[in-house]
Amino acid sequence: MAPKCNYSLKGKKALGIFIPLIFLTLLALFIISLPRWAVIVTIILGLLALNAFLGIIFGSRIHRAKTRCTQAIAKILRDKEIETVLDLGSGAGILTIHLAKNGFQTSGVDIDEEALHQARKNAEREGVKTEFLVGDGSSLKWADNSFDAITSLNLLHETKDPQTVLAESYRVLKPGGTLVMADFRRSPAIFTIFWVGIFKFLSRKNLFRLLQEAGFEKIQIWKVNLFHHLVLGRKKK
Repeated sequence: MAPKCNYSLKGKKALGIFIPLIFLTLLALFIISLPRWAVIVTIILGLLALNAFLGIIFGSRIHRAKTRCTQAIAKILRDKEIETVLDLGSGAGILTIHLAKNGFQTSGVDIDEEALHQARKNAEREGVKTEFLVGDGSSLKWADNSFDAITSLNLLHETKDPQTVLAESYRVLKPGGTLVMADFRRSPAIFTIFWVGIFKFLSRKNLFRLLQEAGFEKIQIWKVNLFHHLVLGRKKK
């Protein structure tokens, strides 16, 4: 009886493999029969639909990953003698507010006024005192040597000139000040969601080079979760 049972299982597995193959074959034949412009449109729509589907699947995981990054940045700063923090690209204030709740004197800066309006509402709701200002990370209004630490969450891949942002960060940091940033890393998981935007993400090698060129020392870059790496650097004393 045992051989008969095994044969049945193998047959089910084979059927489970062949049905999708037959479907994909028929779909391919249908697409090939279409005019060239229709094939291109079908492929583009299919990729967009796949991208949206994967975004839904991974959306909650990315949110949890951002939360872990926020906690990791706060822990790094708590281990150092830091009071004042400038959060670049603060958006709705997730990281800025979290750091303020951990006892740091924080300022958030972003080019999006609507996001800053939401950030102020979020800070008020959380009962924390912090400031949110309109500004560009590539041209900061603060004087040299103003902050103990510079932070950011998912900023660098959005900037047109990350080298200038890092140079400005170095300028407004106090001697011996800390730079700690979290950003998307190039990985298969990221490619499935941001299959176009992945080309904006900086590789570990390029990040290291840009930090060196900006003047930072004691540079560390490491994977913190499936989607992000953490970037740590220090301004020379």
